[in-house]
Amino acid sequence: MMKRAVGFWVFALALLCIVGTALSADGTVMRFLKISTIPRVAGMGDATVSVPDATYAETNPAHLLNVDGSLLTFSHTAWFEDIAIETLTLGTASGKHGFGLSMIGLHTDPLQGYDDFDVPQGTFRFYDILVSGSYAQEVYPSLKVGATAKMVYEKIDWDSATGLAFDLGLGYTLPDPVLGGNISLGFVARDMGPKMGYFDESFNLPESFNLPTALQGGLSFSRAGLPGDLDAVLALDYERTRDEDGGVLFGAELGYRQMAAFRVGYRGNYENSDLTFGVGLGIHPVVVDYAYASMADDLGNTHRVSIGFFTGAIFPSPDDAR
Repeated sequence: MMKRAVGFWVFALALLCIVGTALSADGTVMRFLKISTIPRVAGMGDATVSVPDATYAETNPAHLLNVDGSLLTFSHTAWFEDIAIETLTLGTASGKHGFGLSMIGLHTDPLQGYDDFDVPQGTFRFYDILVSGSYAQEVYPSLKVGATAKMVYEKIDWDSATGLAFDLGLGYTLPDPVLGGNISLGFVARDMGPKMGYFDESFNLPESFNLPTALQGGLSFSRAGLPGDLDAVLALDYERTRDEDGGVLFGAELGYRQMAAFRVGYRGNYENSDLTFGVGLGIHPVVVDYAYASMADDLGNTHRVSIGFFTGAIFPSPDDAR
C-alpha cells in the first residue's frame, strides 16, 4: 500500500511540474473561477486538495465520496468594491459513488464607467454565473477519482462570454502507523477547457482568451482522538495557475468533538502572500463556518460565511441497484 501511495504521489508531482511549465502567461478570462467561496477551504488557505473531509467539489471532486450522506451548503462572500459571491452546493455519497451540484453567482453594485480620456460614461454592472455537476468514484481501496463539468457565463456592460470548463481530481488516503492518524495525498487540475471570447453589442468576437487553468497537489495529515477530545489537520499544497507564479499553500485546523473548529492558513507565491483565519460551529445536522482573508495585493479584506445541512443519502447506490 505504501509503494502504491508513493508511486501515485510521484506521478502527480511529475504531472504537476510538466503541465505547469506548459501553462502560458497569456491573459485569462473568468478569473472569478480562482476565488475560493467555501469558508472552511478559505480559512485553511485553500490548502485542502488532499483533506478527505473537505467535501466540496470546488476543492477536489474526488472528496465527494467522503460526504456523510448529503451536505447542502449556502455561502456568501463579501469582497472589495461591493462585490459579492453567492454559492449553493450539494454533495452526496452512496456506496462507491459521489455526486455534486453547484451554482455560483458573482455580482456588483453599479460601477462608474469611463472612456479612454477618463470622461465619465454612466454606470455599468458585471456579473458571473457558474453551474456545475460532479461525479466521484472509488477505483481502488482508498483511491478515489472525480470530475466536474462547468458552464460559465460572464457579462460586463454590453460584452458577454459563455464557455465550458472541466476539473479532474485524485485522492488517496492511508493510515500512518507511526503517529496513529491518516496521511492523504491529493491532486486536481481545475478549469481546463477551450479559449473563450467576449461578444460585444454588435455580436462581434474580436479575440479569444484562455481560462485560468490551475494545477494543485498536496499532502495532509489528520489525527482524531487527541487529548481533550481534539482533532487536528495539517495540510501543505503547491498550486500553479496559468496567469500567476506557483506558490505554497498551508492550512491547519484544530477541532473539538466535531462541534467547534479553529483554522489558519497561508497562501504564498513569489510576489504576494495572504493570511487567512476561520472558525466553525456545528450541532448536527447544522454547521456554520466563517473565514477571514487578509489580502496582500491591496484588494482589501474578505469575509465568507456559510451554513450547511447534513441529511441522508439522496441517491441509491448504483451498486445496490444491480
